[in-house]
Amino acid sequence: MTANPQPFLVRYKTNDGSQHTLQLQAADRQEARIVAMETNAYVRRYPTSVDSILRAA
Repeated sequence: MTANPQPFLVRYKTNDGSQHTLQLQAADRQEARIVAMETNAYVRRYPTSVDSILRAA
C-alpha cells in the first residue's frame, strides 16, 4: 500500500442477490478493488460482482 491510505467501502452482490460490504484501506478506488480481490474469495472469483466503491467518511 501507499503512504497515505484512506478508508473505502466496497459493495458487492452475490449470485443469490444478497449484498455485502467490505471496509478496507487503500490509496484510491482502483487499489481498493485490488485489495478487495486479494482479501475476499468471492470478489476474487467474480470481480464483476462489485457494485460500488465508495470512500468512507
